[in-house]
Amino acid sequence: MRPLLLGLVSGLVACGTDPGETTQPPPDATPKVTWYQDAAPIVSKHCMSCHQPGGIGPFSLVDYADAQQNAGLVIQQVTAKTMPPFYASETPDCTPRFGWQDDPRLSDQEISTLNQWVQDGAVAGAVADVPIPPTTALTGVTRTIAPTAAFTSMGDRDQFMCTLLDPQTGAGYWVTGLQVRPGTADVVHHVVVSEMQAGSDLDALVAAHGVGTPWDCSNNPTPSGFVMNIWTPGNDPMQAPAGMAIPVTQGAMIVMQIHYHPAGGVHAPDITSIDLRTTLDWPQRMYLITAFGNAPAAPQLLPDPDDRTSSPEFRIPADKADHVESMQFVVPDLGGLTDVRLYSVNPHMHLLGTHISGQIQRATPTADQPASECLQNGDWDFDWQRTFIYNTDASHAPLVEAGDTLDIQCHWNNTIENPFEQRALEDAGLVAPVDVGLGEGQSTDEMCLEIFGLSIPAPAEPTSRQVPRLPGALTSLDTRAALR
Repeated sequence: MRPLLLGLVSGLVACGTDPGETTQPPPDATPKVTWYQDAAPIVSKHCMSCHQPGGIGPFSLVDYADAQQNAGLVIQQVTAKTMPPFYASETPDCTPRFGWQDDPRLSDQEISTLNQWVQDGAVAGAVADVPIPPTTALTGVTRTIAPTAAFTSMGDRDQFMCTLLDPQTGAGYWVTGLQVRPGTADVVHHVVVSEMQAGSDLDALVAAHGVGTPWDCSNNPTPSGFVMNIWTPGNDPMQAPAGMAIPVTQGAMIVMQIHYHPAGGVHAPDITSIDLRTTLDWPQRMYLITAFGNAPAAPQLLPDPDDRTSSPEFRIPADKADHVESMQFVVPDLGGLTDVRLYSVNPHMHLLGTHISGQIQRATPTADQPASECLQNGDWDFDWQRTFIYNTDASHAPLVEAGDTLDIQCHWNNTIENPFEQRALEDAGLVAPVDVGLGEGQSTDEMCLEIFGLSIPAPAEPTSRQVPRLPGALTSLDTRAALR
């Protein structure tokens, strides 16, 4: 989940504004579309957040002169719909029932407007303010937690470091927003933020590692608890809708697990912090995260034509341009939880992935919960991962019950024609493709995982207003070990 900094130079576009001189059209032509009045608001909304000084885009277009110079590239990329990067898609066999919040894709009308701007000479028009582009910063931050010591990734192998952070719970509170801010973005592959409630397990962990000091958890499962958020580069902050929040219980600690991917020789000290927006207002629903996928064998892993034996194997053959693995999971007993809804989907693969999709087959469909439903579908790009949030309220979101079946399908391109293959080979010190298996330790292994944000009813508010301990059923949904 390393952010792309320079690898898409030819594909990235952006926009900006400069209150400088206005370029006038020829005397015999009156442009229909101008930069300040028509084009700039569109490209500011969809791409300027990346393409500005200090942004992850490889070049910046912060004034009209740059926009005019690169107008042809802008049109090329937005017309091809390769920019802005957003890999949710709709196909005849897998179209999610709902759209996505914060969908950055340009509408056909917006693309037409930009094309017309270029055809009219890409002129500036009358200087005017341009809307501020979207930001990945969390608003209303009430507290920030961070390690007390930096960690410097070393060598050329991935590393997993965990840190206990004190969220200063007091009697407990609710989190309505959360954002991870990497200190050294080049090496932070992803971050899993978990909550560990007060008790002997937490006491033992504090005694072993202290609070605020990173320790190597590469060979050990992450401590028990429940996942609050999974951050990948470029992700918008987790912002719960009105009436929904994550509980942080009295005496709890936050475990921050960071997957460092130091390939490329970046060895700068990192202190990754977490911004929180908290409240004491009691919500109607709680938010948490679980995941399905990464099946190593039958019965969850299904047969494919490339299996070498009668038993299914997770193996991506060398020089195979489109290898497919399919998995099937039956939702387990939810321990009495009811009205469990899907709030978001975060697909996850590694470098060689090209496509991932997930569907649900319901054991007891209803009028508003179809027997079969596409939950997520789209191409895959290792450098542009994100969490997709359903654009609907909880009462209409996809319902999940014990006995339902989740089908997950992943595609890979394990040939030298895949640009990411070359990165994988370099990271692994290889010169030609090799068979690739399922693995959690290195980005040169592969994964096939759908990470789901769940929305469940909150317990009744107690008179003491202390945030309650979480239902025991939540621990049965814990799949943290699969998220590495």
